[in-house]
Amino acid sequence: MHTNTKLKLLLALALLGVAFYLVWPTAVYFSLSPDQLREVKRDSNAFAKHLPSWASQSHLVPGLDLQGGIRLLLGVDTDKAVAERAARLAARLREKALDDDVPLPTASKHLADQGLPHALELSFTSAETAGAFWTEAQKRFPELTLRGRAGSVLTVEFDATWMQRAKDDAVAQTIRILGNRIDKMGVTEPTIARQGARNIQIQLPGYDDPQEAKRMIGRTARLEFRMCDDDTDILAKLTGLPQEIELVRSSYRRPDESTGNDTYLRFPADKLQQVKELVHKQAFTNHVIRYGALGDDSKFMRTYTLGTNVPLTGDDLVDARVTFGSDMDPRPAVAVTFSPAAARTFDELTQRSIGKRMAIVLEEQVDSAPVIQTRISGGVASISMGGARLPREMMADANQLALVLKAGALPAPVSFREERSVGPSLGADSVNAARQACAAGALLIAAFMLVVYRLGGLFALIGVAFNLAFVLAGLSWLGATITLPGVAGLLLTVGMAVDANIIINERIREELLAGKTAAQAVKGGYDAAFSAVMDANVTTFIAAVVLWQFGSGPVQNFATTLLIGTASSVFTAVFITRIFFDMTVALRPARITL
Repeated sequence: MHTNTKLKLLLALALLGVAFYLVWPTAVYFSLSPDQLREVKRDSNAFAKHLPSWASQSHLVPGLDLQGGIRLLLGVDTDKAVAERAARLAARLREKALDDDVPLPTASKHLADQGLPHALELSFTSAETAGAFWTEAQKRFPELTLRGRAGSVLTVEFDATWMQRAKDDAVAQTIRILGNRIDKMGVTEPTIARQGARNIQIQLPGYDDPQEAKRMIGRTARLEFRMCDDDTDILAKLTGLPQEIELVRSSYRRPDESTGNDTYLRFPADKLQQVKELVHKQAFTNHVIRYGALGDDSKFMRTYTLGTNVPLTGDDLVDARVTFGSDMDPRPAVAVTFSPAAARTFDELTQRSIGKRMAIVLEEQVDSAPVIQTRISGGVASISMGGARLPREMMADANQLALVLKAGALPAPVSFREERSVGPSLGADSVNAARQACAAGALLIAAFMLVVYRLGGLFALIGVAFNLAFVLAGLSWLGATITLPGVAGLLLTVGMAVDANIIINERIREELLAGKTAAQAVKGGYDAAFSAVMDANVTTFIAAVVLWQFGSGPVQNFATTLLIGTASSVFTAVFITRIFFDMTVALRPARITL
């Protein structure tokens, strides 16, 4: 046997050894008992104790259609995300203008009713002040573009590229935060993938509580700390109040025994949308109106008039945990701890705001608005679980809120567009059917190759075995999820590998019939078949790339298996099987049976 052939054989065996090393964790995972699998699903670190110390922990994971679970399709309100970023940018623009003595618009108007949701019409006292404002705005905020100008009126909008980037960032950040939340749910093998421009697909294999999953995943958990503006009387200027919506003038006591004003709208909870529309039509430029329950009575709600500045948000938190109140108020609460920088901001804010009310706004509803009695320097605030509910309901809400706050707030609201639950028995039936199909197909293919091509058929089957080992090793190394479409991709890979070997064997047979020696026939057969094998597999590879790029979920799983399988098929067909042909020719140079 030539030295070159020996080296190739050693390389092939070394690659096979690496493949077995990578596939070993997958073999162990699929051999676990149901009780062991449940333990591994609850704690991803539990899998390590079933493996030897030298083994990798990366392994194939059965998908939703194989082990059951929940599939959710979420839609991200990217327009809302852009609107919020635009509002923050506008606030920064206003603050900078005040700091630099740049003229501010005397009036502003959103142009949503004209089909321009991200455009703003700004009116100034003169054309000169409008020009000075825009000159400064261009320098500091390149995200803004000038849509039109008519004397002292400017129409500005946000750059299209900036808006698209904001939308993409919102979806990407939502995926990251949802991953953090799902990790805290104890689901160790989830799949979270973007689908289209604004959809996210979530698969929770083995999870059997869709309602709990939706409560955890769907909460925006946007937390803000805003100061109440109790000195304004803008609500009194509202016109057209329906009979059930009442303007209330109240007061509260401050630490220095003085009183603060509290003017708000009181209305039944089922009239919330009507109140929102009323306030929106008579929008207030320098104030934000939020809503909350009226005490512990969930049947009635009230408004809170807040400033536009948001000094602290949930992004400033480093921890959130469930606590309990005093004997006088034993209800559970969520204590939030700020980062060091935010704690200093909170300290300074409470120091200069003693006697004023601070609203804790959770998901755009005011949880509470306590009066700041003294400076708070510990960097800790508390969110109470109010409402006329059972203790266990309040406790469950507190635990869930603590988890989502620690995972982070979603940058935009999400909606559930599709929900599917798959039972484990369906997956087990599918696995059994797939196993039987694979066994039957393998036996038929093996019989065909051995009968028709004899020794060449044996080498082809060896190549297929190498191919399967390499494909499974690649998927295990990636920690890929295997689904029924993935199994189909694996079977298609086997078919393509056999097809490539059939082409090679036919070319070798043609060379032998032409009267060439065994060595010449093998060389000529591989040379002649190489272009056909490459052309067929390159086109398949391109199709798999397109499927992977534009598909999602099961389609991507199929494409991933096909990509790895196509590359492996070419390698095993033109390299691995050639080694065994060359070995046979070296040992029996006179003849070869094909």
